[in-house]
Amino acid sequence: MIKLGAVGTAMAGLGVRGAGPAAAAGTTNGVHIHATLLVISDGPGAPPGSTPALELPPGAEVHFNINIDVWGPDSDISGFGWGALADPNDLNQPARVDATQRLFSQRGSIVGDVVKLKGRMLFSYVPGDVGGPIVTEANLATGHIRFYASNSATTGFLEGTGVVMRI
Repeated sequence: MIKLGAVGTAMAGLGVRGAGPAAAAGTTNGVHIHATLLVISDGPGAPPGSTPALELPPGAEVHFNINIDVWGPDSDISGFGWGALADPNDLNQPARVDATQRLFSQRGSIVGDVVKLKGRMLFSYVPGDVGGPIVTEANLATGHIRFYASNSATTGFLEGTGVVMRI
């Protein structure tokens, strides 16, 4: 916290200056997304929408927790998220010791009920993750979430239903 104090103060100042006009116009929104997603595949990457390069074996279930908060007008929302391997004994909680914990930034928009976000990995213990793309698509009406993260060697595709709500 001490090292980030000046950065946090600078960011808070930017937030105050930027929030005034948007709040006055009634266009400021926030969206909160959290879920325990099922890892569909995690292997050498393929672009979103194509068949993943590596499928997990039948019966193998790996779950991953995500938590994302973004703010702004529907046409330009941005914020941060985190992700971690789910605790196999309580899928709603991150695993206590987990080398897959990560922090990322995202920016995007809301069209109808669909929240589309793209961003970059800011911190991860996994080699090659930092700077890799993170993409989220979430539905405000159904709670359905598609999420993928890539690094220099692999792409993980995750999917499930969770909390997708305006705040």
